[in-house]
Amino acid sequence: MPQNGPLLEDVDVVTAADPVCQPVADLRSVTPKHEATGTAWASLGAGDGAGGGSVVLTSYPEGGAKAWMSELRAAVSTCKDFVASSERGWKDRGTLKVSPTDGIGDESLAFSTVSAEDPGKGQAMTIVRTDGSLAVYLTSSEGEPIPAALMKTQHERLREARK
Repeated sequence: MPQNGPLLEDVDVVTAADPVCQPVADLRSVTPKHEATGTAWASLGAGDGAGGGSVVLTSYPEGGAKAWMSELRAAVSTCKDFVASSERGWKDRGTLKVSPTDGIGDESLAFSTVSAEDPGKGQAMTIVRTDGSLAVYLTSSEGEPIPAALMKTQHERLREARK
């Protein structure tokens, strides 16, 4: 998932070379194992528009978000060398590294990727579960990390919306 990979709105069917890594590849695939019942996507930018990221909010049927988080946690802890390809022909190679998440949401997971082709490039991803929803925050290695306060506020808003 290096910087030079496709944009989230350009995702297609994505397959991991190692099946253990498929839950991570599913984050960018139009055919994930856990199909969302609703999705919203937005760009996040710094004050001058540089160094931003994106967030994808998805909701799932009963137990889907929790199951995917469990599978992602197992995949990220096991899959260190990540290779994924798409039906459109792009291929990404990188190394996954787990990062701390400050206990955001009902549960959260953060990891970064470092591109095998360009070690100076990569992405950071934080996934926050709120009940049956996932918020996936993505930034490039050149951008500033998404502030934990923003992710906590989004979690609280999702929690309020479910009442």
